[in-house]
Parts: sequence; structure tokens; C-alpha cells
Amino acid sequence: MFKALGAVFAAVVVVAAAQVPASADGTPAPTRFSEFSINPTAVDVDHPTVTYTGRLVYTDAGGTEEGLPDARVCLRKDEVCLEYVNTDADGRFTAPVTLGTTGEHPTMVEGNAGAHFQGNADHRYALVTPGVFLHVLPAKTRISMAFDPAPSVVGAQVKVTGRLERVMPDGGATGVAGQVVKVFFQPDTGGADPATQIAQGLTAADGSYSVPATVPGEGYWHVETPYVYDRGPAGDGYGPYLGARADSGVMVADHRTAVIGFNAAPEPVGKGNTITATGRVVRYRADGSTEPGTSSPLLQFSTDGKKWTDLYGVDPDADGYFKITTPAVRDGYWRVDTTEMPGAGELPATSGSDYVDVRYRTAISSFNASPEPVRKGRTITVSGTLKRDTTAWKAFSGQSVKIYFQAKGATTWTYEGSAKTTSTGHFAHGFKAAKDGTWRATYSGGSSYLAVTGSGDYVDVR
Repeated sequence: MFKALGAVFAAVVVVAAAQVPASADGTPAPTRFSEFSINPTAVDVDHPTVTYTGRLVYTDAGGTEEGLPDARVCLRKDEVCLEYVNTDADGRFTAPVTLGTTGEHPTMVEGNAGAHFQGNADHRYALVTPGVFLHVLPAKTRISMAFDPAPSVVGAQVKVTGRLERVMPDGGATGVAGQVVKVFFQPDTGGADPATQIAQGLTAADGSYSVPATVPGEGYWHVETPYVYDRGPAGDGYGPYLGARADSGVMVADHRTAVIGFNAAPEPVGKGNTITATGRVVRYRADGSTEPGTSSPLLQFSTDGKKWTDLYGVDPDADGYFKITTPAVRDGYWRVDTTEMPGAGELPATSGSDYVDVRYRTAISSFNASPEPVRKGRTITVSGTLKRDTTAWKAFSGQSVKIYFQAKGATTWTYEGSAKTTSTGHFAHGFKAAKDGTWRATYSGGSSYLAVTGSGDYVDVR
């Protein structure tokens, strides 16, 4: 049946050219294709071979056309050389060309078949134009689509899988190898955004395909093979196969989130004082960049970093930042978690933990440097009371309190000495008055107590 069809479509082109007498001065002789044909003029995937036939002639010095022997002729289609053949002694050529049906740019695409001779020092360029139109009878196909895994996380890598099959005349199907499968995605925005190509691949020998793709968001997916093929400047044309397409419904995809910059402060903190937990909730786009998240962080506490107790939750601001305050009761770990209150389209996240040491507060009261003013060389007595807050504010005995002095106009403090607190928490130390300046006392703290620096007292030395 196909041979008969080929016979019907067989065509011969005789290409006319102006007869230009050859000059006697040795310039290249005019050439032309006096005959050109292809057979058959219609192909399909089961019959991919076309025979190019023709004759290349030149005009000699006497004005007679002669066959041009041993000339290299390009057998072309739509300006692309498919094969080369050399002419015989009479300028004739015939050669089969098997058209390719695989890859992104198959050669079995309808278009104009022709030939050209590049020319040489003795003979001019020749071209068959417009040529003979080669028809392609595309085979019908169908395609399936699946995901591995489901595209449920924005930015995740998935494989789009399936099989491209040729539908046979008897209703059966067989896999189609080497065909381009393009993957498209359209956001679920009610049609406001178009579908765009996000990946592509080739079918394997059995027609199956597995194309890696990054999940862009929540929306519709589809795969397709080309319905027409690029012919370059000549536009598009039918190729070896008719296109096929498979579509998904809406594929729900959530954004990964993270809590970044989490911190619980101050560290250490006085018992009964306020701990402030801060950080930022972000969510990841498909390209890995971040934007503000909407998930609400829940503050959690643990004494061992393993078993956690829920405390308070807040909503982040428009930029994803949050601040949660809570009383400091005991040493332990702090973190936030968004599992209980995730934002729309967001997966839960847990911050890193931050250990905060809770210590008893201390204070220096009744601090005084006297007398004021004082004569130079006389004694200045620095005194005060150190207290601690365990269950209540009480005297803190037996502790070392350091005394510092900053001269008038200076920017640094100089250590002058220390004093031990009595059973009532009182301390006192005498120093020789040398210059105007400010005195103050500090307690360095310990494993269970916070350090403290008292207020300063300025003394005028005269």
C-alpha cells in the first residue's frame, strides 16, 4: 500500500536556469541541476527512506551543457544537508537518505527536499529551489504521567514518569523511543498565570521516561510531546509522530519552613526576671530563597533537652519576626515549634534550642563614698550592702566585693581593692583621697548568683 502511495507522490523537478555562455577567459562555468526528484514524496516511521535522484550539468565554452562528473552534491531538506553524494561520469546521482525520527530535532519533518552544489574554481554554485515538498504521515501516540514521589513540597525534587506509546492500526500499542517529553506547570491561580515548561527529557527504548523536576508550587502539571516540529526559517511542520498530552489535577504542595536566628536572652538571667525569646519564621521558595513565613511559633521549655513543655504562642509580624517573653524560673533549654499553628501552605518547623542558666539575683544597696568633699590625702571610706534574692532579699555574707575608681575626665575604671561582706552583707574599705572622681563596687557573681555592679558615687577632692 505504501509503495503505491509513494508512486503516486513521486515527483520530478527540472530546474531551469539562464544559459550563460562560458567565457573564454577561464572564469567558472555556469552549472545547474537539469533534473531532480525524490521518491517517495511521503514517508512515515515505518518507511523512513527517501531516494534523491538528479543530474548536475555545466555549460562549456561552446555553450553546450555537459554532465559534471565527480562533483560533491549536498542532498538537503529545508536548507540542511542530510547526506552528500558524488556525481557519476555523466553528472548523475542517486542516493537513499534515511530520515531520523528521534531526538529534539528529527530529520523526518515535512519540508522542501532539494540539492545544491557548492561550486569550485572551475564551476559555479548551483541550487535546486524551491525543491520537492516531502510529506510526513505522523503516527498517532498516547502518553501517561505519574510522579515519584508526589509533588507535595515546594522546591523538592521529584521524577515525572510515564510511557509514550504509538497507537497501532489494530488498536494495540508499542513504546516509542527517543522522543522529547516536555513537563509543564501552571499555578493554581484561577488561570491568571499560564503554564510554563519546567523540564524535559527523552523516552527510553521501551517508550518510558523519567524526568527530574523541581516542584514550583501548588498547581496543575502536564506532559506533552511535540505536535509539530521546528523547520527553522520555514516554520513548523509535521514530524514522525502526532503529539500526545497527559494532565494532572491540582497537586497540593506546601512550603518548607524554618525558624532562623532563634535566641533566648539574657544569658545568664536572674531568677524571676524576664526571658525574651526572639527569631524569625521563613518559608522557602522553589529556588531555595526565603520569604517571611506565617506559621505561629509556640515557646517550649525543657530541663533536659528531650521532654518539652508547651508555654506560649504568638503570631509573627509581616516580616516573620517574633518576640515571646516569659519569667525565668529555672535552668533549662528553650525553643519554638510551629507544629500546632502552621501557616496556610506551610510545613511545621522547630528551631534549635538555647540553654539559659538561671541564677539568683544580687544587688548592692546603700553604696556611699564619704566624706564629700574630702581634703587631698585624707581617707575616703567606700561602703555598702550586698544582698541576694533567693526566696526574698537577704544579706549576702562572706562575699568579696571589688572597688573601682574612675578619675574625672577618664574613660576607664581602675581596680583599687576589695572588701569582704559581714554577716549583715555590709562591706567597707578606706582609700587615700588623691583626685576627683567616681567610686563604685562590683560583685563578680558565681555559679548560682548573678554578677552586679552598683551605682557610682562622685567625690570632690580639694
